[in-house]
Amino acid sequence: MTLFEIIITVLISLGIIIWGICVYFQKGTWLLAGWNTLSKEKKNTYNKKNICQLYGKCVAVCGIGFFLLLYGSFSYNNVILLSGIGIVALMIILTIIVPMINPKKYRNNKLNL
Repeated sequence: MTLFEIIITVLISLGIIIWGICVYFQKGTWLLAGWNTLSKEKKNTYNKKNICQLYGKCVAVCGIGFFLLLYGSFSYNNVILLSGIGIVALMIILTIIVPMINPKKYRNNKLNL
């Protein structure tokens, strides 16, 4: 790996991890796809603290996955590359499935399921 590839890998991964930590503490949610386009009424049906904590954890772990993905890509190591892709895919699936499995924790109102 060249120095440029190392810098790119570290900066992108670190940026994602920092953003995940910010989302965990309910900052930077305007960057979440779909959240910033919801109406105020629809946003009020969600438990913002719990949703942000779930998404923040998943985004931070995605940062680790992106590190593995980029490192594996730049070093031509398919095992590391695929493990990074797997971690990112798992986190995306979890952010979709977990609120569906436990809607009482992530929604304020049972009528809006």
